Amino acid sequence: MSLAIKQPLSNTINNRAIPAANEPHGDVGREAIAAMRKMLGKTSAASQFDKLPAQQRALVLFGARLKPSEYLNRPLLSLSTNEREAVRQSLIALTDLGRAFSNMPLSRAQFISPRQTAIATQAVTQAVAPQPTNHIDDELRLISKQARELMSELDNDNKH
Repeated sequence: MSLAIKQPLSNTINNRAIPAANEPHGDVGREAIAAMRKMLGKTSAASQFDKLPAQQRALVLFGARLKPSEYLNRPLLSLSTNEREAVRQSLIALTDLGRAFSNMPLSRAQFISPRQTAIATQAVTQAVAPQPTNHIDDELRLISKQARELMSELDNDNKH
C-alpha cells in the first residue's frame, strides 16, 4: 500500500481561476459573447447598428451629419474613426430624445386635437390681424370695404 499524497482539487482550468458558485461574478453569457466578439473583431454596438432598418439607420446618419445616401449600406466598422464618433454622438442624442418622450402618450390626440388646433388658429389670426390703432385706420378700412363692394357690383353688372 503506497501512501501517495493526493493533490487537492484545483479551482483552475488552464491556470485560470473559476469563481465559486457563491462568489459574485458578472454575467457569464455576456462575457462569453464579448470574448467571441473580440475574437471576431466586431463590437455589439456595430452589430446592432448593422441590423437597423434603413429608416432608423438613415436617422442616425442624418444626426451624425453623414449623407444617408452615401453611408446607408456601409457597415459601422467600415467608417472612419471620426465618422464612427459622429454616429456614436448621434445615437446618444437620439437616446436622450427618446428618454424625453418615453413617459408620455404619443397618440394622435396629443399632437392633433381639434380644440387645440382651433385655439392655435385663433391665436395666430389675432396676432396677425392688424388691430385698429386710431380713427384714421377705421375710416380707411371702411373705405376699402366700400370700394370692394362697388367693384363687386360693377363686375356683376358687366356679366349681365
